[in-house]
Amino acid sequence: MDLTVSLPDELASYIKRKLDSGGYSSSSDVVSEALRLLEERDSTKARETERLRNAWQEGMKSGDFAPLDIDAAKAEGRRRFSGSKT
Repeated sequence: MDLTVSLPDELASYIKRKLDSGGYSSSSDVVSEALRLLEERDSTKARETERLRNAWQEGMKSGDFAPLDIDAAKAEGRRRFSGSKT
């Protein structure tokens, strides 16, 4: 499938630099690689989102939980940091 796109000058210059470096033989190769990397990033983000969703669901199923008492957590942290045993 042929597709024509307009690019800002900065991106067109970047493609030209990639071609001039010899790493790619055509602007289509550069764009194809960029799109492949974008697809890979999107897939990685989707997997990470699913992993976090599953972890959240497992945590919710794991048993009783209570709201976090931030003041108690701070006090415990200060107690541990100070080295006291009370």
